[in-house]
Amino acid sequence: MPNQLLLMNVMRFLHNLFTALWIGGMLLMALVILPGIRKNPKISEPLMVINGIQDRIKPFALASMAGLALTGLLLGKSSKSFTSLMDFGTPYMTAVSVKHILIVVMVILAFVRLSINKRVKVEKKMELQKLSAGILALNALLGVVVLFLSSMI
Repeated sequence: MPNQLLLMNVMRFLHNLFTALWIGGMLLMALVILPGIRKNPKISEPLMVINGIQDRIKPFALASMAGLALTGLLLGKSSKSFTSLMDFGTPYMTAVSVKHILIVVMVILAFVRLSINKRVKVEKKMELQKLSAGILALNALLGVVVLFLSSMI
């Protein structure tokens, strides 16, 4: 296998791995972990458990976002179909551009949620917890849309 082909396969693998970690982590948190903790009467301090899990997931999510940006740039640069960052001239580039817009929104929402979660740890207000959970659910949904667009590309 030529070196360039091997490098591209490694880039695609890493891009898929980072996607699985970031979006998979959000889906797992939104669909399984949060509802499971909240519905378990044996957990006396659900906020402490949720904060502990989120603190454990956060480095993987941040590293995945950075890894996705780096591998995405390298993959786009090597693609013959890729023309520019925001080009809607072809179906391929329209899907890529919409995907990029959604990812930017997802990253912004992730950092907004991190900020809210810092406040939740201090203030422990239920409305902040609900806002954080809502942003997580929205980001997970956007992640599914991004996965759909990725499958089209």
